[in-house]
Amino acid sequence: MYPLPVNKMSTAKLQVVGNNGVNAARPKRPTASLKIREACFADYRWIADLQLRNGLATKSCEEWTALWKGNPVYQRLKGDWPIGWVLENEAQTIVGSIGNVPTAYYLGGRELLAATACSWVVDMRYRGYSMLILDMLTRQPGADLTLSTTVSPAAEPAFKVFHWAKAPVGTWDQSAFWITGYRGFGNSLLNMKSVPLAKVVSYPVSAALFCWDWLKVDGRQGNGSDSQIESCSEFDARFDEFWEELKYENQDVLLAERTRSALAWHFRYSLQQRNTWILTVSKGSRLVAWAIFDRQDNIAYGLKRVRLVDFQALRGFEETLPSVLCGMLHKCRDEGIHILENVGCWLERPGLPRVPTAYRRTLPSSMFYYNSADKALSNTLRDPKIWAPSSFDGDASL
Repeated sequence: MYPLPVNKMSTAKLQVVGNNGVNAARPKRPTASLKIREACFADYRWIADLQLRNGLATKSCEEWTALWKGNPVYQRLKGDWPIGWVLENEAQTIVGSIGNVPTAYYLGGRELLAATACSWVVDMRYRGYSMLILDMLTRQPGADLTLSTTVSPAAEPAFKVFHWAKAPVGTWDQSAFWITGYRGFGNSLLNMKSVPLAKVVSYPVSAALFCWDWLKVDGRQGNGSDSQIESCSEFDARFDEFWEELKYENQDVLLAERTRSALAWHFRYSLQQRNTWILTVSKGSRLVAWAIFDRQDNIAYGLKRVRLVDFQALRGFEETLPSVLCGMLHKCRDEGIHILENVGCWLERPGLPRVPTAYRRTLPSSMFYYNSADKALSNTLRDPKIWAPSSFDGDASL
């Protein structure tokens, strides 16, 4: 289930192959002055520099190393897992990298080891060699499943070359959202369109949006459930009990591990920064559903945004979703947030109550891709019935 030690491959031995062992559309082979090697924690400074000069957000050294050292799955592997790969030039400067974060999934009573790709970046001069790094991630031994849930328009063709598949549930090239701050949203929208005097024009625009929403039946009302909805500041022991019930009820569904320790690791830093909100639904002392939201502002355009990361409910309590969303919509309005967003439209998956949204936008690429070298597992994953994806999967909320 867990991988054997990964053999470091020299440049001379590196081959570019697809998942079926046949040559993929060949990227350039590294020259004698370029090499690919496993990343190590000492590479942080140079990987961060690479990300900065290519316009990617960076994490602090502590937060970056915690992707592995604080990761319950990496700890179970006792560090026997490559944290990623880097491309070095003739001056031994890191000019490309990709992160490789281990996560646990469950399906059919079996634990699967998943590799999560994150922060794939290569300097412009060396992008002809970028697919070699993706090749290392795709062909690594021991991983049952490989995921990437933040695929950019520039990266999407490469995933197709290596025969990665799109998640069959959700619409990952679209986003659905509710407006919770009409004036602020109108102002940010006009800023995006470079409209002169955006603040002045935002008044009639926001008024029009507000009237439009009032004319729609958008499902924002609660469902009258007598369940108790509360805000929670941390993941307590109830989340472990909930996870055991959820896993038992969904043995034929692919689920990422959501133990208390896995959730605490996943959201540790965003909780510390007060950028993550947890809403729980209880029946007495029993936790029956929960939802996690995080703050994802677009600072450049002044958009204050909250994203729905995950919603999970025990059987029979799926209908609490509208009440949970209603509670968060009110919280967003009270705190001056402009929109609440569901990236990938995964709320439309089977098994959840229909919650209409007023607005949708098209994303520049389909963001959720997966791959499995295990033919039997790959065939199983083609069935949409076994999928229940959310923005908790992969690196979308790490």
